[in-house]
Amino acid sequence: MNEPLRVLLIGAGARTRKVYGPWLSGLPPYQAEPVRPLAVVDTDTGAARDMARSLPGAAVARPAELDRILTDDRPDLVVVATPDAAHRDHVVQALAAGCTTLVEKPLATTAEDAFALVRAAEDSSARLLVGHNLRFTNLHGQVRALLAGGHIGTVLEADFHYTLGASHSRSYFTRWHHTRAASGGLEVTKASHHLDLLAWWLGAQPVTVTALLERRHYLPGKEGIPEDADIHDSVHALIQYASGATVHYALTLNSPEEGYTCTLRGTEGTCTVQYDARSGPHFVDLRSASAAEGTLRKIRREEGSHAGADRRMLEALPEALMPGATSPFATAAEAALAVATGTAMYDASRLGRRLPIPAPTTPENRDE
Repeated sequence: MNEPLRVLLIGAGARTRKVYGPWLSGLPPYQAEPVRPLAVVDTDTGAARDMARSLPGAAVARPAELDRILTDDRPDLVVVATPDAAHRDHVVQALAAGCTTLVEKPLATTAEDAFALVRAAEDSSARLLVGHNLRFTNLHGQVRALLAGGHIGTVLEADFHYTLGASHSRSYFTRWHHTRAASGGLEVTKASHHLDLLAWWLGAQPVTVTALLERRHYLPGKEGIPEDADIHDSVHALIQYASGATVHYALTLNSPEEGYTCTLRGTEGTCTVQYDARSGPHFVDLRSASAAEGTLRKIRREEGSHAGADRRMLEALPEALMPGATSPFATAAEAALAVATGTAMYDASRLGRRLPIPAPTTPENRDE
């Protein structure tokens, strides 16, 4: 881009301090594409002011001023990095003003809000990008290429088990995430990462789920966990996809390791992925049903947050914003399905039965 990308930032919390602040400041490794921060908007004006100090020329504003800023400044990009439950209102405002928007994952905390954002994106002249950043790691792009290339044939089943380290696990129960109203529970705020990745790899829509959600480690009122904590710390699910593939998904907390192992079994072989979220390297073990030996690929963990995914995601923005460009970002509909799968897990566990996973309505059937 010749002109700097003019960015309005909504949200001055931890995610902004870690990723969007350094990007907008032009700090390493974000020097290649020029960006110009217009303003930082947050309900906490102190936090917004602290962030704006590191962003030359950025104003500080409250959410009540958002419509004025959108109308007067016409940002090239609005970044929504607020707590999850606040995404809907800010994204709707930005899209209604015709401003292309990047929203953090999860798209929303409920299927209702997620589907409303799909409709808002369909009705807007602007584009909605969802920051499912795991799509951007060097590892995950290679796995998608292997599966799309038919190296193990048609995927029939998969086992995906993510483990969270003890300190990371506990943080979800001591920050704003600890209530379902704020975060949608770990089956949404955390698992949506993995659910989006699985649907992207499989190229298929999730259609049904059974699940068991439990509290095993972080009990409300004990060892500093707030009394109103109502989220679960153990997630097990069986998800069926429109392609016919079945996925066993698990999220385990309070673990010594952080990362996942995923084995995908196809008609022509298996692919086992090992993702080390802390230090790497990652591994991909590809085995063909017709070959005596498999192929083990060692993939280095790239530097930066989320194994380099955040850097790659932000570097992809300028091209994704070009008219007619093919975007590598998750669409609103794809992100909404990840949310709907997570919320269906909760309902399936609560009701003790298999449930369909709702899908966003399309313009063709919206009024049916």
